[in-house]
Amino acid sequence: MPETEQTLNKLENNKLENIHDNSINGDVSDVPCVPAAKHPLYYVGTLVYSKAGLASLFMWILWGDFCFTMMETVVPSIVPLRLKELQSPNWIMGLVLVTIPSVLNVALNPIISTASDRHRGRFGRRIPFMLFTVPFVSMALCIMAFSTELGGWFHSMIGTATGWSTAAVTVGVIALAMGLFKFSDMFVNTVFWYFFNDVVPQNVMARFFSLFRIVGASAGVIYNYFIFQYALSHLRLIFLLVAGLYFVGFTLMCLMVKEGKYPPPSKLAEKRGDVIQMVKNYAGECLKHRIYRYFFLHNMFWSLSGACGIFNVFLSLSLGLTLQQLGTIAAAVGVANVILTYPAGALADRFHPLRVMFWIKVGLLSIAPLNFIWLFTNFTPEVNFKIVIALNVINVPLTLIYLVVGLPMYMRILPKDRFGQFCSFNALCSAGIGALGGVVAGGYIDLMRRVFPDETWGKDFCYRMIPVWGFPFLVMGMIFLVLLYRSWQKLGGDTHYVPPGSDGEIT
Repeated sequence: MPETEQTLNKLENNKLENIHDNSINGDVSDVPCVPAAKHPLYYVGTLVYSKAGLASLFMWILWGDFCFTMMETVVPSIVPLRLKELQSPNWIMGLVLVTIPSVLNVALNPIISTASDRHRGRFGRRIPFMLFTVPFVSMALCIMAFSTELGGWFHSMIGTATGWSTAAVTVGVIALAMGLFKFSDMFVNTVFWYFFNDVVPQNVMARFFSLFRIVGASAGVIYNYFIFQYALSHLRLIFLLVAGLYFVGFTLMCLMVKEGKYPPPSKLAEKRGDVIQMVKNYAGECLKHRIYRYFFLHNMFWSLSGACGIFNVFLSLSLGLTLQQLGTIAAAVGVANVILTYPAGALADRFHPLRVMFWIKVGLLSIAPLNFIWLFTNFTPEVNFKIVIALNVINVPLTLIYLVVGLPMYMRILPKDRFGQFCSFNALCSAGIGALGGVVAGGYIDLMRRVFPDETWGKDFCYRMIPVWGFPFLVMGMIFLVLLYRSWQKLGGDTHYVPPGSDGEIT
């Protein structure tokens, strides 16, 4: 007996040494578990973390999120202003900023998501898709930085033959840069969210997302308060700095965080011969149960409601607000997010994220008509500034909780073993409707400009019709969320719900 005890103690010390040596990510799939009561550890798949390892994991992912958020914030905030400065029509903006990205999402997201679910490699199944596209994202940002110079150079070559102005050619350069950016970013923006489900333990997921949102909000505060007011005057410098930050910072995250080991992909995934059958299986699994159909339809209509979102900055400018004021408001919203995010995460831990999401969206739908106020009354810029602040005070807590519980809700509703597949189908549906919505929304704004001409209604009154576009789609999205919620309750609700098809067969 003493000899057996000595052997067990030696084995336990070896396990602890292995965990210490892998403090960022400890893959101990071949080592028996240490009793949790004696040595508190955190598990996800074959990964095991000590407290120090978990802290290191959080640090690197949150650093990557900071770089990622800065990159994702700069492009949609500056490109619309630059296109407007070049006198681009609204439908062109919708095409470049919404439709092209949505088409790429439809075409690539299912392929990337399914491929990453089934990839097995030295770097894991998610990291390769993020790591090897970082240079191309950075390159696209550099092209945008020099879009004026490139536009002038291309114009000197093709301008005479085509009759296009320098501004038109520059718009074309920006469109090409956006295509490269969105193509490359699609790999990161798709897989990054699945990555968390593979490396972050479920029992700390809500707290992780709270910190994740705090870091993202902090990045937004820094950008909006200190940088956004220089969006046009220092465009090149901003794009180059963010390109460098993303290239170095996000690459470091990909190299420092390790994935665990995964079981082999299903045999069905290994069949390459019948592409049509693979597509049928892909769509059939995602659509066979009604709860998933309601899930996809809800997100489609919610996405369509925001198709005019790229023009919101012009709505604010039409009310007399300045870029500095907009940056200040956005920064204040970011500070509020930093303060409120952790309590929102605690709320998500205490109540099921679907239930929280349901009541949050009831609130968001209820306050949406407040944005109609500018259809009926003209206020001074000073009053408009105060109204915008008041609307943000009402909207921010609800939107914040919505953002915090969104991905945890996905994780609780969709099958974990095919999480990437179902998320990709959700993205395909939302992006598919968004591809149409982007051009139509731009055409809608141009139509509103003809219906409410500047000469009669005031400069850029057409942008005040943006809330009118979104409200009917919000209502439709809410209807399908109600159906989703009822279906979830029938399938067991809080205590007994298991995602249909988790065992491989949709019931």
